Amino acid sequence: MKTKLLLIAIFIITTVNDLSSQEYHPMLNNSSWLINDWVSCCRPPEEKLISQGVYETIGSYVYTKFNDPFPSYDNHEHDYIRTIYLREDIDEQKVFKLVHGEERLLYDFSLNDGETIVQGDNTFTASVDAVEVEGGTRKRITLQSVEQYCGRSLTQIWIEGVGSNKHPFYPDFNMYNVCSSGGGYNIFTKCSFQNGNHVYGSNCTNMPGLGNEENLVSQKIEFYPNPFSTEMSITSKDNFENATLKLYNSVGQLVVEQNNNNEKTITLHRGNLSAGIYLVQLFQDGKILQTNKLVVTN
Repeated sequence: MKTKLLLIAIFIITTVNDLSSQEYHPMLNNSSWLINDWVSCCRPPEEKLISQGVYETIGSYVYTKFNDPFPSYDNHEHDYIRTIYLREDIDEQKVFKLVHGEERLLYDFSLNDGETIVQGDNTFTASVDAVEVEGGTRKRITLQSVEQYCGRSLTQIWIEGVGSNKHPFYPDFNMYNVCSSGGGYNIFTKCSFQNGNHVYGSNCTNMPGLGNEENLVSQKIEFYPNPFSTEMSITSKDNFENATLKLYNSVGQLVVEQNNNNEKTITLHRGNLSAGIYLVQLFQDGKILQTNKLVVTN
């Protein structure tokens, strides 16, 4: 029996260590979500789509702007907010939400097992394991409140690259339902998609539609080499037409902008860029041609 317990303990420790060493999967990667919206006492679930966002520069950062179809209730601001602005710091593995001009931490996927985080008036303790998604596993963080409500802990579940198993912009939306005898009003993430591809959830192999489809141009574009140390070539089978390249660092700051690209190849020189992860966007006629993650090495 002791041997079994020891093996289980070693497995758990190894799993947690593996999770901490795995590559981070960004949440804001041309993401969209299919959401179930229901009231347990009164009606069956209704599906609502949160479409891919669009990029908008505010101050020195670039945010992804989403339209929330609910709209959702912001417990902290006591306000209904339909337009959501999110920014991801890939290095820190954190996602921020802009609320009335101020950033608030929405997710911290760097949390480790047993660490605590304060949100609003509550302190939560993190438990870390893994969840199966399309193509592998992702880090899952279960938060439980230190303080008890109606004899139970408040709970949130975060999934790396997905957000929450509840509302992606309001992961605490359902947690006070522990005090509701009827189950309360519930929102669940049924499925999550990135770049139109299914990532998380069941019975969602086909994306029902993307909100900014009209801004995506079908054009094969290649980035090589990636990672790169000195320069990278961005090539297309057709000439670019007055295309614009924008490069953002891991905290969402615009660090490079190249305009008036009209050849088949755009060369991106490293220049003064530090080693790290960057987000590149190509625009043509106001439409997004391609969004991609780039890695600069030493």
